[in-house]
Amino acid sequence: MNETPFFKRYKRETWDALQISGNSKILDVACGVGFDVIGLARRFPRADVFGLDSAHGFLGLARERARGLRNALFVGGDSRRLPFGDRQFDGVRIDRSLQHISAPIEALREMVRVTRKGGRIVVAEPDWGTYFVYNGKLETGAKMAGLWEKSFANPYIGREIGVLLQKCGVENIDCRAHALIVRSLDAAEIIFDLARVTENCVSAGVLTRDEAEDWSSASQAASQSGAFLACLNIMLWDGSIPD
Repeated sequence: MNETPFFKRYKRETWDALQISGNSKILDVACGVGFDVIGLARRFPRADVFGLDSAHGFLGLARERARGLRNALFVGGDSRRLPFGDRQFDGVRIDRSLQHISAPIEALREMVRVTRKGGRIVVAEPDWGTYFVYNGKLETGAKMAGLWEKSFANPYIGREIGVLLQKCGVENIDCRAHALIVRSLDAAEIIFDLARVTENCVSAGVLTRDEAEDWSSASQAASQSGAFLACLNIMLWDGSIPD
């Protein structure tokens, strides 16, 4: 997904929102396998870019992928209890991870705590209340989107971030919506895991097996004709720490 034009575009915007200059010190929270840490480290060779994640397997892959990049640094830890002192970073970002984290405001408070005065906070999260998938079967698509929404700890976090940042004391809050529009069933399978969601709908009794098979056939036909559509808004929020 990170190599698609949509994801490249909004990720570049999150990088720009950090306003990195000179010897900046940047933190990417819940960095996964380090895609953004590596990208930032290459783009800003004088900056020190830290990635934090609680999954040691991900960190191992990240370190392997970043081999030779001295300014890409990886640390294990919980996003709700960051292992850093106060005011250490010039900018902190998190991307599509608060949707999975219980008590997301705790993670945001920690991000604010470790950011210097005047530093930048950048958050990109989907709003699953805006998600739909359509192939001509309106009711079936709505049922699938509803079950998918329930699989996230914070399905509406995309719209909630502004208020949460305000509660954490962040100022100059701004927001942009990035509409992810998918017209190919194959791409939607990768991004939205439709095959697994369909099976989960059957297992949960949301769809019958016949309804699921009918939906899959309709999706194939709609995709071949150019009529298939899946959409989701990813909300990009940023702000600054008061001086």
